[in-house]
Amino acid sequence: MIQRILMLALVLLAFTMPTEAITFQELKTSPQFKLVHQHEYEKPSAIVNDGGGMYVYLNTYSVEVQKYAPPQYTLSAIYYVVHTSHYQAEIMENKLTVNYDANYSLATLIKSSNMMNPSPSMLALIEASESKSGLFMSDSDSAIYTLDGALKKNPSSEGTRNLPLNRKNIIMYNLADAMFMSAYQQHFDDIVVQ
Repeated sequence: MIQRILMLALVLLAFTMPTEAITFQELKTSPQFKLVHQHEYEKPSAIVNDGGGMYVYLNTYSVEVQKYAPPQYTLSAIYYVVHTSHYQAEIMENKLTVNYDANYSLATLIKSSNMMNPSPSMLALIEASESKSGLFMSDSDSAIYTLDGALKKNPSSEGTRNLPLNRKNIIMYNLADAMFMSAYQQHFDDIVVQ
């Protein structure tokens, strides 16, 4: 009887444990976090008068393959957006799922353009690559922490956004590419579909 009570208490404890907090120091120093984007705010600016910056980190240990059916791939991962200004000092944790279609990788577009026209117009190739990147993302807010790891806002599923991802969105495109590199040790745009 006592064993059952202890077992029940352990199960309840496991389900009521708080989510694991993350600190800015851990993001900067742990090898599992890859810095994907960094922007230092200028002093003074319209919003920020004390400097600071924005940093985007990918948790490389969280990258999971959801679908592997070349040329179609789907990966998910956790990433963090850190703001370090006086105006906004927090860590936003988000979950990102990216669908990749390698038929639209730059290497595939270049190969198919060369096969169709031996001297392709670079302008036409750039326009094709910008209009369709082959990436589609689903991004959802998870939690918000202070820079020292204290929870400010609990996770919510209401923040899910489904969007096509173009190459002009440098931050998210680089994040998607870092996920692909982490999973397959190859840049997405280097894949050639035969």
